[in-house]
Amino acid sequence: MKRQVARGLVGAIVVALSVTACGGSSGDSSTASGSSGSANPSVANVINGPLGDQGFFDDAARGMAAIEQAGSKIQNIQSDANNPAQWKSNLESVSNGDWDLVITGTSQMVDILTETAPKYPDQKYVLYDSEVPAPNVASIVYKQNEGSYLAGVLAAQATTNTQAFPLSSGSKKVGLVGGMDIPVINDFVEGFKKGVETVDPSIQVLVSYVGDFTDSNKGFDQATAMYKQGADVVFQVAGGAGIGVLTAAEQSNKYAIGVDSNQNALHPGHILASMLKNIGASLQSAVEDYKAGKLKFGETTQYGLANNGVSLTFDNNGNTVPQDVQDQIKQFAQKVIDGEVQVPTAL
Repeated sequence: MKRQVARGLVGAIVVALSVTACGGSSGDSSTASGSSGSANPSVANVINGPLGDQGFFDDAARGMAAIEQAGSKIQNIQSDANNPAQWKSNLESVSNGDWDLVITGTSQMVDILTETAPKYPDQKYVLYDSEVPAPNVASIVYKQNEGSYLAGVLAAQATTNTQAFPLSSGSKKVGLVGGMDIPVINDFVEGFKKGVETVDPSIQVLVSYVGDFTDSNKGFDQATAMYKQGADVVFQVAGGAGIGVLTAAEQSNKYAIGVDSNQNALHPGHILASMLKNIGASLQSAVEDYKAGKLKFGETTQYGLANNGVSLTFDNNGNTVPQDVQDQIKQFAQKVIDGEVQVPTAL
């Protein structure tokens, strides 16, 4: 089983690599739109890992594809998942003025961008999913705690309503497998726990961390252990490692909740929903704002439930979540938007 999980992930990466090789061109011939007045800025996306995670990085790449369709020259630059020296080299290689905007993301790039941005003061950067306070960096963050709150409400409903969720044992146990024990992942944890507590404070929440965002076999093992402990639902917030969590849900005949992109079709009938950070859409918005001269460098833009920066998308094709439960969760979302519910944060 572990070998199958690994082979599946590698296959996804190979496909993504092929797609990326066809999309965009090398960054050696564009001019900064700020000085040329170009209607469509050239955009490079420096990824601190490979595509093929079927989540976080792939959603950013979808945004890049939409930016290219709108007329921009783009390039996705991939790297080894555990090679910060390569991440830094890739970032510096596109900071020489050939690209109007350089996009990068995740908290793992903060130190590297903090060091790089001052070296290239004329280069404009967009950092997603974290913040760097620099005059040439526009930061984008997401209220993942709000989206995770809805995931917690759903998980609690599933473990307490065995009639609506037939794979549930009614154990009043749910789990969360995170990639790393870092603030942004713990923000998911805080929101998820609050959502569970809102439905039933007696429900037990199991939490574990893979230690990285790539080891799908370890994600599979940790989720399987939770299911054996009685968890009816496991929420994966582990990037590529979380693909193993989703596989474990099917193997254990239980439920999971996906993250970052719509993963509901990966294991039909077992993935209740996916908690989306709408990363690709936020990058499109940033580029549109840049074209209009409205992108705020030196500042941070927040995306949450109120501006569709995060959301919970259900497996409607499989009808895994009854409509009345979906409607209840939408009501909880509105309470967060209206300020009636305050979701705790780890940030």
